[in-house]
Amino acid sequence: MSYQLCIWDPSRHAPLPASADEALETLERLSAVSDTRNATLEKFGSALVTSYEAGLSEALTQEGIEAYWGSDPRAGTRDCRTAVYRLAIPLDECTPQVSGVVTAAATCGLVVIDDETGVCFLPDGTIYPEDMREMWEATFADQKAGPPDPGAPVPDSRTLLQKVAGELFDALGRGNKRLS
Repeated sequence: MSYQLCIWDPSRHAPLPASADEALETLERLSAVSDTRNATLEKFGSALVTSYEAGLSEALTQEGIEAYWGSDPRAGTRDCRTAVYRLAIPLDECTPQVSGVVTAAATCGLVVIDDETGVCFLPDGTIYPEDMREMWEATFADQKAGPPDPGAPVPDSRTLLQKVAGELFDALGRGNKRLS
């Protein structure tokens, strides 16, 4: 299974939508429109590859770019002959890919629509519908922050009584080992 994101170039095909409904109407209309090679879309495909390579880890290296993006986005954007480029990313843990697509699209001035939920991401950071903005902004901030620092101290969430009881238990446990 995959998760589909729809991307289009508003400088070539319709102005930026002013609402979630308008974005979905534009997507529906543009889905049937043929197009020629789009240099901006190709730049976007290259940006996706660059973001993949910048975040390479051993796990990503073993799986490859097609496993991460669902296909090679450079080839997909180069071969796209419709007004809407459809990127089908793997469904498992797709938040990093969605974040990467939205970031790369914004850099290139493209509109992204999450075909599953109908959420629209404009290049200026606007998110439609408005009630989804807070959730996605928090998600993107988490993605940009990266994984937590393993060396950072973890706060102790135990109460004072739990701390004292734990220390007492540890002391009694150490005392018993000395006796044996």
